[in-house]
Amino acid sequence: MKRYLQMALLVLLLSTFLGHTVLAQENRGPRIVVKEQVFDFKEIKEGSVVQHTFKVLNEGDQTLEIKSVRPG
Repeated sequence: MKRYLQMALLVLLLSTFLGHTVLAQENRGPRIVVKEQVFDFKEIKEGSVVQHTFKVLNEGDQTLEIKSVRPG
């Protein structure tokens, strides 16, 4: 009985340790965060030039490469 208890405890500890290792690896790489994804200019006069800046953050642990951007 004591041997089974020791084996069960060992399995529990190993599964806990390995589970945390897998979770830690999931967050690797670049992670793009854009808090404001839509902006409405409301009414503007025809021919007016409008501009808005979106803040793009990389909350990952590797370089984020933005290769193309296009208007919605």
